[in-house]
Amino acid sequence: MKRGTVVWVDLSDAAPPEMGKVRPAIVVSGALYNAELSTVVVVPISSVAPEIWPLRLAVGVFSGQASFAIIPGLRQVSKSRLRGTLGTLSAAKLARLDECLREYLR
Repeated sequence: MKRGTVVWVDLSDAAPPEMGKVRPAIVVSGALYNAELSTVVVVPISSVAPEIWPLRLAVGVFSGQASFAIIPGLRQVSKSRLRGTLGTLSAAKLARLDECLREYLR
């Protein structure tokens, strides 16, 4: 699985304030690790606006709705939770997402 792929992921069994249910998410772990491990690291996507840099980033339209990456929702998930793909983030959006992640994690 390639970095920047937008997937459906089952995040159920979450406890507030964690994001739950089946929702889109962006794979942010590297392809080398994704090929070897039984997990991937994702950033969930929400339709709740507005952009709040670096915590919420507009990433385009997925599932017919304006979509925002929710940076604090970053999490490792089992590949068994993945339910299909929706598309791929553009290189420019992935670069902005990387900026947000760096800022959030420093």
